[in-house]
Amino acid sequence: MKKQETASLKNLPVHASRRAKPRFIESLLFIALALLVVGLLTCGFIIEAYILSQTPVTFLFGGNLSSCSPGVVDLRSVKYHSDHEYYNKLRALTPLKPPVFHGEHAPLCKNRINLKQKHRSFSKCLPISGRKDPIICSEADRMDVLDQKPGNICHASILHMLLVEVYEELQALGKSPVILYGSLLGAVREEGMIPFTEDADIGYSGRLRVSDDLHRLLWQKGYHLFFQDIWRVCAAPTHPLAAKLYDPTQSISADFAIPYLDLYYMNLQRHASEWKIDEMNRINGSNLISDDKVRPFSQVTINSQQFDTVHDPDYFLQRMYGDDFMKPKPRNDANPQGLVYF
Repeated sequence: MKKQETASLKNLPVHASRRAKPRFIESLLFIALALLVVGLLTCGFIIEAYILSQTPVTFLFGGNLSSCSPGVVDLRSVKYHSDHEYYNKLRALTPLKPPVFHGEHAPLCKNRINLKQKHRSFSKCLPISGRKDPIICSEADRMDVLDQKPGNICHASILHMLLVEVYEELQALGKSPVILYGSLLGAVREEGMIPFTEDADIGYSGRLRVSDDLHRLLWQKGYHLFFQDIWRVCAAPTHPLAAKLYDPTQSISADFAIPYLDLYYMNLQRHASEWKIDEMNRINGSNLISDDKVRPFSQVTINSQQFDTVHDPDYFLQRMYGDDFMKPKPRNDANPQGLVYF
């Protein structure tokens, strides 16, 4: 039987055995090509995953699961108006890794802003919450923001940071800034910031317009100027210390809950005997104050730095807060449980 099989194989045509070799080679080539495709696809997935993990601003999911990080201010291109220790330490500390925003905070990643448009809400402000403990924050200073861990920073420390930088910018633009209202109250009481206040207060002369340089200069430093009844300033998501200041639990729509600064327009009346100051009438019914109580400016000290204020700060504070302005008291005496003091 075996001899017959051998004989039959010998009787096969020569060209049939030759065709078997190309088929075998084709099979090897097909397998090699399939392995190459699989390898390329695997490499592609690995590279894509790496790019996504390294990209600073990227939306990974849809809806409320979106997450991103904003670009932050590059301090190498920022010019400050003094060589205070704070700025030296700030430059040494930064750049920090930017915060990661999720859900309703994700729109804050949009770094571009129309500086020629009058913005009218807190929506571009970085969500921040700080402590208002009257004992722990009794000597709140912007230097604390550099040293303290997130969650332990005092609200008033951030207000001091806002106060100094906005004051310096207004001064450089010739807007004659002066310390007013609650910030003046803190300066007169204890030469510092009131630990339980919610905002900082600066008066200025000369109109502020959207086309002015103030908006651009503040934005370059990580601050946002907007108009809501009056001009106000807050820390923007681009602030160099955003990673330390950001509170992911703070709502983006929580107006007046974050640290912010109010700017009050001071206008010398035509007859030049009185000044009109924004918001004064809300407390005492009149927003006019005699020129001799305003000029020449006097100086107050806040955290060892001097600032201009009205000529007679005691008179101003007495008109605003009463004869006992040196004593902290609830803002609304009819609601003692709402322990908000000034």
